[in-house]
Amino acid sequence: MTGADSDELAKDSVTLGEATFVSIATMAPGVGAAFAVIGGAAFAGGALPASVVFALVGCLLVAVAIGQLAKRIFSAAGMSSYLAAAFHGGAGFLSGWGTLLVYAAAVPYLALLVGNMVGGSFQGALGLGYTGWWIVGGIGCIALALVMNYLGAQFGTRVGMLLGALEIVVMLIISVWMIVAAGDRNTLSVFWTTHASVDGFGGVSGIVAGAVYAFLAFIGFDAAAPLGEEARDPKRTIKWAVIGSVLLVGIFFVITTYASTVYFGPDRYAGFLQYGDGDPWMEITRTFWGAGWIILLVTLLSSGLASANGAAMAATRISWALGRAGTLPAFLKRTHPRFKSPTGAIAVVFTLAVIVTLALGLTFGPVSGFMLTGTVLTVGVLPIYMAVCVACPVYYLRYHRADFRLLPHLVVPLLALVFLFPTFCAGAGITAFSFVAPLSYPMSIAGYCVAAWWAVGLVLLAYLAVRRPDRLDPERILHTADSDIPVLDVETQTRKAALL
Repeated sequence: MTGADSDELAKDSVTLGEATFVSIATMAPGVGAAFAVIGGAAFAGGALPASVVFALVGCLLVAVAIGQLAKRIFSAAGMSSYLAAAFHGGAGFLSGWGTLLVYAAAVPYLALLVGNMVGGSFQGALGLGYTGWWIVGGIGCIALALVMNYLGAQFGTRVGMLLGALEIVVMLIISVWMIVAAGDRNTLSVFWTTHASVDGFGGVSGIVAGAVYAFLAFIGFDAAAPLGEEARDPKRTIKWAVIGSVLLVGIFFVITTYASTVYFGPDRYAGFLQYGDGDPWMEITRTFWGAGWIILLVTLLSSGLASANGAAMAATRISWALGRAGTLPAFLKRTHPRFKSPTGAIAVVFTLAVIVTLALGLTFGPVSGFMLTGTVLTVGVLPIYMAVCVACPVYYLRYHRADFRLLPHLVVPLLALVFLFPTFCAGAGITAFSFVAPLSYPMSIAGYCVAAWWAVGLVLLAYLAVRRPDRLDPERILHTADSDIPVLDVETQTRKAALL
């Protein structure tokens, strides 16, 4: 069998621990704490820990909704399969299209982060300046993630477990060091609006604006969902991988953000991102450990690599599933005959990652580049999370009314919307609430970038609806290569057939 003829993934190859660490690694706890979360300091100031708690609660509520759907639906299409099952194949396609943007854009986002760290640490070495080194670092990150994806899901998830454990341990040690060093600056007031005093972002406005970047750090907790066709016991594995990863990393983010806030000082924390020439955690580590800062550098670089691998794994699986369904070109469903990795999707995702990384880095610089792509990720993913929250009660009321429970299937998803919608408005610059203030340039163009992507998706959907309506059949998105492991459980299939 040739690679061109193969279109199956490796079933039963991913355990609960491995799936959990795919989500954890995709969230990149180290990079998330050191760069993504603290981007919100410019808006939330010393109340940034409150923003993190806000995002944690919102993501946990979404994770519960995803977990309820994952018990019944397990597909490489991930969240798009939930919408296809609950509503229509068209909704599934649009969700897949939107999720594809999020995870495909996450690769250049992480490459720019890694490139910035490499550039700042090695500039001048070997005769290369900052620009030369960030390009080497960024492209190197993409190349290594490509190799990990090419060698298959099991290889990538196991590497992710090792790298994820390393970054969490090192960052927690530094955080405890900060908390002890902060002394009498330790205070629980950072979890309220007391220190949200940035000009133009006072009070709740600052917390919500800061939550845009806190949500950014959480993006990836659903990365286990597209592993549904490769997981062992997917009903249990995907549900607990998604929920568990949010809880573990959420607690980690609360600790690390609190530590940096009280150590630096809540009243001057709005300027934290500028400390140490844009790398504050590295500067603090130099203060504590001297040459030991190299340990943190290695940790953050491995964090960025693990996250790029996890994001690419999700993007390629979604591309593969849409290619299999016929809503995107068929060559995307090609897989390697030995590793069962989606080679067609890998080629497209990583080629685009190189182009976007270089274009944004050379136009805006790596720091503004990753801030822009990070905002795109947040604005892009929140509508999908909101749609999944709506899909949860709809799906159970349509196909499993006898199993419908008020708390997990309706109350939890609705509460999630309360947290997600204001944050989406803040990131997209929609002043629907008095406490929403628009972000600064170039982050302010993120909403337009996402809108353009969705516009293309709507055009494709219209084309499919008119010329290829059969390809929007939900069963095409929910199709599995192995008929012995149906994507929908037997009860759901029976009830779908009765409704039709």
